[in-house]
Order: sequence, then structure tokens, then C-alpha cells
Amino acid sequence: MDVIRLPGIHHDTSMTILTDDCETILIDTGTSWHQVNTEERIKSKIEHNDIATILLTHRHYDTAGAAAHLANIFDSTIYAHGNAINPLSSNDQLTTWASRFDSDMPPTSAQAIEDGWKSNIGDLEIEAIHTPGHTSCHTSFLLEELGILVTGDLFPAATTPGRTDFPTGNVVQMKDSIQRVRALDLDTLIPSRGETIRGNAIEESLTKHLDFFDSMIEAKGMLPKEWPVPVPTCMWWTPEPEW
Repeated sequence: MDVIRLPGIHHDTSMTILTDDCETILIDTGTSWHQVNTEERIKSKIEHNDIATILLTHRHYDTAGAAAHLANIFDSTIYAHGNAINPLSSNDQLTTWASRFDSDMPPTSAQAIEDGWKSNIGDLEIEAIHTPGHTSCHTSFLLEELGILVTGDLFPAATTPGRTDFPTGNVVQMKDSIQRVRALDLDTLIPSRGETIRGNAIEESLTKHLDFFDSMIEAKGMLPKEWPVPVPTCMWWTPEPEW
């Protein structure tokens, strides 16, 4: 079984492909802007033209915008946390953050999952770990046998903290989710945008993120004054000085 990370284009989140000779699971899809390109990129990575399952870490347009198109092309069933189901299906422009991209969120039909939900690809089990904070629906996906966690926007990158200032975001829940991840036995973190985090770098990254959110809670949700505010074309905070 192969674990393939497909970097996102422009604002798109990265995608993770789990595939063997018989089946494929896709985690996250990126925006609908590049969905035809994304479709072709996925086809080039798999042995068969079938994706049974699409898993979404959360409802945001940059993560889930292409899900409806890809599910139609590959005859897939989409799964997301229960808190994401209505926003995804109802063309919600606010909590999916599609309005931030001057885009429409394609109505997306998904099946609800919850913390502890499990599925299999071949002999490998994948488990949903509810990790709210970025959004109330945010879910990471654990491949325990391989020591891999696909984190979504819980960890945009080792050097970039996840944002909690979106609709349904919560800084205290973000800290609790990171602490939960810290308790797992992991060899690899696959973040939404930055480089894959491995080995000893995992603990270093978790510590920096926890320290940041501790300080943010103490400051009642405010960012450090020296940090630049994201510009209109940027989704993420940049620590100053850099981590």
C-alpha cells in the first residue's frame, strides 16, 4: 500500500492518496478552481480509475471545494464529521470560507462520521480523530500501523500555527487537539501545506504549537503584536521571529 502526498496548487490544501492494486482512499481535495487538473494528477498516481472513499478533514473551500466533482468522476462516497454535513450540502458561503475566495461552495453530499470511526484499505486501518479548533468539524486521520497522522489544518506546517479565527474556530479546542495528538505514538505528521514532519521534529513542532496557543489563551485570543497580519492573498500567520 502506497501513501502519496499530492501538493496543492495555489491556495489548495495538499491531498493524501492511500492506494493499492485494488482500491484508493483520498483525503482532502483542494478547491474547485483546479478540480480538472487535480483529477488528472490523481489519475496519474493510481493503478485503477476508482476511488471508493473521499475523506474530508473539514468543511473549508480550500480543502473540500473539489470533493463533489471528484466524487462524481470517481464514483466515490464522501465522508466528513457530522458538524460539516449541513454546511457542505447547503452551499454555505460563510462557514466553508468560500466567500473568502470569491467562490461558491459546490453543494457536496457527504456521510457523517464521528470520533473513532474506522475504515480499511486492504489490511490497513484508518481511524478518524476529532481535532476541533480550526473548525468544529475538523478531523485528522490516523494510520496507526504506519505511525502516520494526516493532520489537515490542525498543522498547516511545522513552522506555521493553525488559525482559529474562522467561523466555529476555538483556540482552547485547538490546544486540546494538539495535546491529544501529542499522546499518539507517531512517526510521521502529514500537514496541510508544509513539509512532512518526521521523527524528533514531531515533538519539537508540537511543543512550539502548544506554547503558541498557551500564549494566545493567556492573551485572550490576541496574536503577538509583532506578528504580521495575513495579507488578502495569504491564509496563514507568519511567526515573527520565524520559528
